[in-house]
Amino acid sequence: MPYGQAKGIIDAGRAFHQRASAFYQQLHDKAEGARVKMLLDYLVRHEAHLERALADFNEASRLKALDAWYQYAQKQCLLQPFDVSQYPEDMTPEMVMEIGLNIDSCLIASYKGMAEGATSAEVREVFENLLLMEEQEKHKLARIALEINEM
Repeated sequence: MPYGQAKGIIDAGRAFHQRASAFYQQLHDKAEGARVKMLLDYLVRHEAHLERALADFNEASRLKALDAWYQYAQKQCLLQPFDVSQYPEDMTPEMVMEIGLNIDSCLIASYKGMAEGATSAEVREVFENLLLMEEQEKHKLARIALEINEM
């Protein structure tokens, strides 16, 4: 199992959101349907917002506990590549929603594993907060996707 610092995981999360935003932009450029493009446009902005939130968090956090090294509790998804070529131009909003929910679920599982494996209460709280943020964003995505699909 890999080892790392909590602040490194937060940086990896930022990089993940940057790649996800670029991935959604590439899907947007490839997609044909107006509703799909609307949903993908939302996801591009959504991922950019989450990346900025993690950047702000890392800047604001002065916890020494984030410097601690520990073993990852779960196989991380933060380095999975995004492959636009596996998706067709005629994607449906449901397909895009499934992609978004899978990405969110991956992050939720990672943050949950990090919280469970945290070596201190401070680090556990950090990852529990990130977990809560991702869970809220997953619910928000589902709601937005349903609204767009009903247009």
